[in-house]
Amino acid sequence: MPSVSSDNKVKMTPTRAAIIGGISGAIEITAAYPAEFTKVIMQLYPKYNKMGAWNVFKYTIRKDGFFGLFKGYNLLLTAGVPKSYIRFGVFEYMTQNVFEEKSLRNTTIAGVCAGSLEGLLIHVPVENMKVKLIHDRFVPQPQFRNMFHGIYTIAKERGVKGMTRGWGINTVKEGSNHAIRFPLFLGLQKVFAPRFKSNVMRDMVAGTITGIICVAINQPLDTIKTNLQGLKGGDYKNSFDCAKKILTNEGVLGLYKGLKPRMTRVGIEVGVTFASYNAIIDFVHKYLDGAE
Repeated sequence: MPSVSSDNKVKMTPTRAAIIGGISGAIEITAAYPAEFTKVIMQLYPKYNKMGAWNVFKYTIRKDGFFGLFKGYNLLLTAGVPKSYIRFGVFEYMTQNVFEEKSLRNTTIAGVCAGSLEGLLIHVPVENMKVKLIHDRFVPQPQFRNMFHGIYTIAKERGVKGMTRGWGINTVKEGSNHAIRFPLFLGLQKVFAPRFKSNVMRDMVAGTITGIICVAINQPLDTIKTNLQGLKGGDYKNSFDCAKKILTNEGVLGLYKGLKPRMTRVGIEVGVTFASYNAIIDFVHKYLDGAE
């Protein structure tokens, strides 16, 4: 049975995996959010994309202070627990009860199922809110006073459609993310096992590399998703129309806006998530299961 756990002896159930995954999700969001904020700004505003990630980072701090980099953070943190809860819970359930034979194909399919469900149930509404809250931060006259006012206004003015825009490409993006992420991480975990005495460092390195590779493969999907979910998302008929307009106005590189900060953000996310996930599992096994 494939498992992201570093210890084959750990009694990992889908419920336990979901809870531990939720805790790991909260940790990674806190660590990586400034890079996520920078990435979204660069994808929404061509002029800020030309500035480069570091200059956008510094400009935001000058404009709004350090905590300006955390606009929309509360929303993502609130969603981070159920997001990782679904991701790890579904993956462990699928590998234990549906795809029991250990193989690359089964691990990939289980990853697709976990990522697609996570994307549809959590990412679609949350990303719509997050992107609009960040987008609003850089318009001449911001409309939203705070997160709650923003959510209320978006729901009132745009309705269900405004809160679920880009659901198709969001689901595809997350499904492809985890189709790559789980099997690649498990493979790198084995490769690095003899090279690291610390399991935490092994998982951090394997996870970071996994995250960077995922971004290199599906960055265009993320750029299209962000533009569809921004305040001007209504300018696009669908995902294909959005891609076509980006290509027409900005060329192929327009689909790779925010690449560097997203690589930073996802590298941190995957490294911290898998490292903390397995560290918590080891802790549970050593101090809780061992006491039984």
